[in-house]
Amino acid sequence: MGGPNQKRQEVYRLRISVILWFIWAVLRGRTRSLAADVEATLMAARPRPQALNDQHIPAEGAFVLVGNHYERPGLKVFWGGMLASHAVAQRRTSQESLRWLMTSEWYNFRLGPLPVPVWVFRWLFRRIARVYGLVIIPRAAERAVGRAAALRTILNLLRDGEEAIGLFPEGTGSGQLIEPMPGVGSFLFSLSNRGIPMLPVGIFEEGGRLVASFGPPFSIQVQPGVDKGERERLASQQVMVAIGRLLPPQLWGAYASAIEEALAQERAGR
Repeated sequence: MGGPNQKRQEVYRLRISVILWFIWAVLRGRTRSLAADVEATLMAARPRPQALNDQHIPAEGAFVLVGNHYERPGLKVFWGGMLASHAVAQRRTSQESLRWLMTSEWYNFRLGPLPVPVWVFRWLFRRIARVYGLVIIPRAAERAVGRAAALRTILNLLRDGEEAIGLFPEGTGSGQLIEPMPGVGSFLFSLSNRGIPMLPVGIFEEGGRLVASFGPPFSIQVQPGVDKGERERLASQQVMVAIGRLLPPQLWGAYASAIEEALAQERAGR
């Protein structure tokens, strides 16, 4: 017999029609509207996912959405991404969704006892990116040329002033916060230093419902002269604390102390 946790894990599932349309689009390389597919999927989900504090989403202008990599058995991380995308599209004057950044590879994945080669995911992720207009970021550090090209693409998108991009800084994980992938802090700081605001979103479940809670946009502040390693750490911490403040305390994970300190300083400043 299944308990309440099992029931919760069965809530958010993709509709067969969406899966079939997606497979057809990927195989043919035909573009699809991310906003339309996301809306159709979320409207069929029960209980309906909910966006909170979406008044913080800028109606116009460029920004970078940063969220926690929340998933559990039966609920994959893309559900939180879809919820955040839908909320952004609803608030934006252009009605356009986020341009998500996605990794180019997935290591150590198995279908039962059979390992899936990395090249399969490289092909699949490129096709998905073509279908939905996503930006591929090579995961392997040695693929420097590909990473540099991806970063130029991102900067060009943001320079136009009307694009919004989204990413999960941790890159992996389940529930509690962990440190972002190496280099993410410095990358986000470079964007913030160019005047691109960061928009934090905390993704979690409350009462069996998937929730995305948005916070006010912020900029990353690092004192000049700080060495590269410390700049990476400080930028990453500021981003993860901004996300963590929107989450229940049990999900604060590696940033629990930093979040508690930030909240204490805020209370003292009132």
